[in-house]
Amino acid sequence: MSKIDLNENSPLLSEEYLMGLLCSAGNARSATMEAMRHARTGDIEESLKLLDQADEMLNKVHKDQTYLIGLDEGEGKIKMTLILTHIQDHIMTGMLCRDIASEIIELHKINRSK
Repeated sequence: MSKIDLNENSPLLSEEYLMGLLCSAGNARSATMEAMRHARTGDIEESLKLLDQADEMLNKVHKDQTYLIGLDEGEGKIKMTLILTHIQDHIMTGMLCRDIASEIIELHKINRSK
């Protein structure tokens, strides 16, 4: 495996790269919230499309985050910063929101079928 430079000038730790992760996590959460709003109005088809979009974004950002964790190898090679913590918060809340949204959309489907 090739050695990757993980200093603060590394492209993997650049502000641009990290802000991209943050935006992707935030966009996934926004799509999930929008999906729940569509379900509330009865537009289940659109809500499911939005959940699929959220899944794509969350899967990518989670994959990128997992890659960074793997590079660190539990040895503190990547300095923990406020932005990395903020990104982690967005990923976790986005994933939780996505899980809850599935249940809420199902409840809307059941409620409308009665």
